[in-house]
Amino acid sequence: IRRPPRSTQSRSSAASDVYKRQILGGLLFSLVLVHVFDHFGTLYLAAVLNLSAAGLVALAFRRRLLLGASVAATAAWAIAASWFDLDTISTSIQYPGQRIVFKGNSPYGRLLVTETSGQYNFIENGVRLFSTENIEEVEQTIHYAMAQRPEAKRVLLIGGGISGTAREILKYPRTAVDYVELDPLIIKVAARLLPEHRPQARVEVINTDGRHYVRRTKRRYDAVLIDVPDPSTFQINRFYTREFFAEVKRILAEGGVLSLSLGHYENRLSEELAKLIAVAHRTLSEQFRNVLILPARRNYFLASDGPLTMDIAGALERHGIGTQVVSRRYLRGVLSSDRVADVRRAITEDAPLNQDFSPILYYYHLRYWMSQFSVRLGLLVAALAAILLAALVRIRPVSLAVFTTGLAASALEVVLLMAFQILYGCVYHQVGLIVTMFMVGLGLGSFSMNRLLARCGRRALVGLVFAVALLGAALPGVLSALGRFADLPSLAILGQLVILALTAGLGLLIGLEFPLAAKVDFASVAATAGRIYTADFLGAALGALVVSTLLIPLVGVTVVCLTMAAINLLSVVVLLCTSAPN
Repeated sequence: IRRPPRSTQSRSSAASDVYKRQILGGLLFSLVLVHVFDHFGTLYLAAVLNLSAAGLVALAFRRRLLLGASVAATAAWAIAASWFDLDTISTSIQYPGQRIVFKGNSPYGRLLVTETSGQYNFIENGVRLFSTENIEEVEQTIHYAMAQRPEAKRVLLIGGGISGTAREILKYPRTAVDYVELDPLIIKVAARLLPEHRPQARVEVINTDGRHYVRRTKRRYDAVLIDVPDPSTFQINRFYTREFFAEVKRILAEGGVLSLSLGHYENRLSEELAKLIAVAHRTLSEQFRNVLILPARRNYFLASDGPLTMDIAGALERHGIGTQVVSRRYLRGVLSSDRVADVRRAITEDAPLNQDFSPILYYYHLRYWMSQFSVRLGLLVAALAAILLAALVRIRPVSLAVFTTGLAASALEVVLLMAFQILYGCVYHQVGLIVTMFMVGLGLGSFSMNRLLARCGRRALVGLVFAVALLGAALPGVLSALGRFADLPSLAILGQLVILALTAGLGLLIGLEFPLAAKVDFASVAATAGRIYTADFLGAALGALVVSTLLIPLVGVTVVCLTMAAINLLSVVVLLCTSAPN
């Protein structure tokens, strides 16, 4: 008996089943797996599930060779996973010549501690936070700033205290230290590995996000020392922005000094490093009357509304502060006239400002980092442009709509993650929740549209694309409003809920679109699912990479959101101009 032919609606619903299964997998990962397995455990599980699926398909289609290969691969993978600690092996390859002494996860990231010749290196999420026994860096971090205010009574140290900097500040007898460290696991591991570096009587350890603390504290400080890595991520860039410097200025006592470092100056000042220096100097100068750059092993920036001096050695000698490395002879070399002249030439008044929602310093640091290798950012941009052009040359109107909404969804989700981080602190332990809300929105949208397909058509698809454009256009205003109330603890929870709701709403629109697009542009189940799925994935991939790497740093969040709105409005126009079925 032949089955009656299925309607276009039911066949398009079958095409969207691919999307629903992806959503279910995403929800399973966000809600369960991320809390149960580490990254390698998740990879093991994904490998076993896919190999098992391959075996079931081979069994269903009676492909004995494929079935045997699937069983053999599963057995080999299980043996390898049980006999070899691939996590340790891969970490050892990543950090050759270093002994791994600790690996662990916390709500703030993956902490790794390695040891080389008695020096411990603390690395979180792939970024080196600090190394112990590095007396040169410890003394420079502390004494360049403290020599400006040797009588300081209270100092705020953000990051790095376990490396020895907190203890070094105590050489100034009248000074008490508030040491802010985000991850309590760092303090816990350091207490076991480095008992001599435990915080002492005049050091108060505060486990919270440094930016969050500066925004909320009522205390006043004579010096604020920022000891964080270079701005290689949006998370770290928050400590180099105009908004953060304004927040620091608010908690500085009269004539107080801010200190931070950026980039390594070895024998010459490269073009990429010069741009880093120029942006940092311009941004600091927006808030402080005096900015001094000391081109030592790292480039140290001192900023204050009070006087600043380069006579570091003289100030240390007058107050009897003993040092091992930072001496008059050492400073004569690193602060030589030619080095100082180099960094002064790098300063330009037309350098762009580094801001929370326009993190240009992050982009310049990426170029600075890539300049140390053979990779060129221009080649990456050209390759992405070629892929985009090839994909769009013959794309159909409905697939174009799916592509542009996928692009916007990915871009706006990056914006929302970044905004959450800037306004409410470290986002690491909230990423799962934000991604989950997006996946929940996708699931609800897809589920709902499959029940509304009979009543919806091309006009509804146009409306969904237009709604995505409206969300992109409205987002900068919403984030600006949330930023004005971010300092109020009573409204912080409400602001976080707003961002989660926006994320879920964005996912809802995309989830509604996919089944409808499959119906409007239906050819066959396989062809339709493949075409629309490809358009969605290509848009999402380009959105995540290009927006986070290039567009947000170069043009800022507002322009990115408005650009996504404009692209989707163009898609609306194309759909309206091609109203006839494809």
